[in-house]
Amino acid sequence: MRVCLTAYQLLAYYLSFFFFGSGGLLLCLFCLLLGWLPDTPRVERFFQRLIHRHFSLWVWWLRQTRLFSFTYEGFERLPRSRGLVLVANHPGLMDITYLLARVPEAVCIFKPAIRRNPVLGAAARSAGYLANDGGIDLIRAASATVAAGHTLVIFPEGTRTRDGLLNPLKPGFALIAQRARTPIQTVRITCDSDLLIKNRAWWKLPRLPAHVTLTLGKCFPPPETHMAAATATEVEMWFRRALMSHSPPSAVAAPSEATS
Repeated sequence: MRVCLTAYQLLAYYLSFFFFGSGGLLLCLFCLLLGWLPDTPRVERFFQRLIHRHFSLWVWWLRQTRLFSFTYEGFERLPRSRGLVLVANHPGLMDITYLLARVPEAVCIFKPAIRRNPVLGAAARSAGYLANDGGIDLIRAASATVAAGHTLVIFPEGTRTRDGLLNPLKPGFALIAQRARTPIQTVRITCDSDLLIKNRAWWKLPRLPAHVTLTLGKCFPPPETHMAAATATEVEMWFRRALMSHSPPSAVAAPSEATS
């Protein structure tokens, strides 16, 4: 029985990533075929929703394998009609897919190497995602994007958590919120498995079944002028307390939405 279970886990795990990669290649091919479309906000939102549907379908598939489950808490309160800086901790490689599966229209900041990635590159460019190689130009572009009404998703640790509960947060997200005069919404991500954590190859089978919980946390007001660094420190302390507690943050007042 144990041998059969392990064999199923191996098959389902690797098949899931095969489906994700195949779907990403088809999505990028579609984006390339539509590369003649102008870079307008309407076109970018179309591609953002396309990526959202791709990730939603993949999360749905993961659930069907019975090896992965997901709980979304408080996301029904996420504002849709105004700009927002959405910051989350980063325990696993696929955290962005779980988030974008629930946020239909969002802009991300991606590593410059993603431009050459055959699974993600063309789609990221078509959706208006921002490359993390622009310094102050990136801050200006991200601020303008948020001020125009977009949700900007950022992992301010800069990379997946190495050891412990949280890496130090880089303050750029608070500066973007300050310039755009938009609030900062926190999302706490926890996982009870070593699923795609830092310094672990994606092809190594993690502890299964794995359960991922994404909890909408405290919403911070736009930082005052020259207070971005202090706000970033305050947000980092909130994350450390929330991750230490391993319980739903008290800031989530509305009934949670749990699906698994």
